[in-house]
Amino acid sequence: MPSPILTVADARKRARGVLPRALFDYIDGGADGEVTLAANERAFREVALRPRMGVDPEVDLTTTVLGRELAMPVLLAPAGMVQLVHPDGAVGVARAAAAAGTLAVLSKIALCSPEELAANAPGPHWFQLNSAGGREEVKRLITRARDAGFDGLVVTMDGPPPGNHERDLRHGVVPPVRLRPTLAARFAGQLLASPRWATAMALAARKQKATVQGATRVLGSGGLHRSSRFTWADIAWMRAEWDGSLLVKGVLVGADAIAARDAGADAVIVSNHGGRALDGAPATLSVLPEIVAAVGDTTEVLLDGGVRRAADVVKALCLGARAVLIGRPFVYGLAAAGQPGVEQVLSVFQTELVRVMRLVGCASPAELDTGMTQAMHPWTESK
Repeated sequence: MPSPILTVADARKRARGVLPRALFDYIDGGADGEVTLAANERAFREVALRPRMGVDPEVDLTTTVLGRELAMPVLLAPAGMVQLVHPDGAVGVARAAAAAGTLAVLSKIALCSPEELAANAPGPHWFQLNSAGGREEVKRLITRARDAGFDGLVVTMDGPPPGNHERDLRHGVVPPVRLRPTLAARFAGQLLASPRWATAMALAARKQKATVQGATRVLGSGGLHRSSRFTWADIAWMRAEWDGSLLVKGVLVGADAIAARDAGADAVIVSNHGGRALDGAPATLSVLPEIVAAVGDTTEVLLDGGVRRAADVVKALCLGARAVLIGRPFVYGLAAAGQPGVEQVLSVFQTELVRVMRLVGCASPAELDTGMTQAMHPWTESK
């Protein structure tokens, strides 16, 4: 019997032992030298928390994001290809999020349609899209999401082009993929080395037929390479087309946060695509204060990238984030044990958050502020 998931690192280790290497590397990897991928995590280690003594708070993690009450300030970020990770796929992820009192963002390339998710998992539901296909495709997807009852739209700004994923290049799975004999043989070897994953997918073969077709379509297409980047005019156009919550993801500069707000965004997500886009971009936590200062109270600010522990969540909230999104952590959990694995990862965050909040002396996310943080080694800054 597998050991319980006690940390995100536990989930990652189990995912690595279950998944074919190419699929694990797709999830785990970043762009180029993975400098930004590493920087996202390192940035949290470079911030210290300053706990308050003399108090013993009863912690309530409840918060609101764009007017919606959530049981904790942790959401699940959009993640591509999750239907290939485990047969529970995006539906299992959404069910786990709902059980924890939060929400998951459905990726455009999760290989699960908005209609299927809405029919099989409780809401609320948010949908993420990118610029592939242009305005015609965006409008079609907006209509589908609206008709399926989705009330949040997350617009990813930091592509095209997609980042240069060297791990994927070495596996030969960068779109457009052409299934040649050498590539097929390599995949066959990885499948033999991943019997648990292969068996689970085979047992769900009928359902997974559509998944395989979708994955083949995504991998065989170079659509994002050929697309134009979204502009602020596109955001304003989407604002006119969409009457739900509108979030712009990929903001790393204060001026861009202001532009997003002025184009109609209700919130911005400070994100560098988990280190999967521009390698050398700054860690998200390092630019969070600039973004918060730029928009003030006029726009909610969320953050993703590098969040691996509850203390990371608390640090982000101290520096002005309304909430954080996690990506790789829940995908590791999905690979390790399906929906229950995602539930375990969320439970780890929830349990840790209560403990960390008690230790820093705060009863709720609303009490956290910048005065509760400092550089981990402040004495080195004056040198």
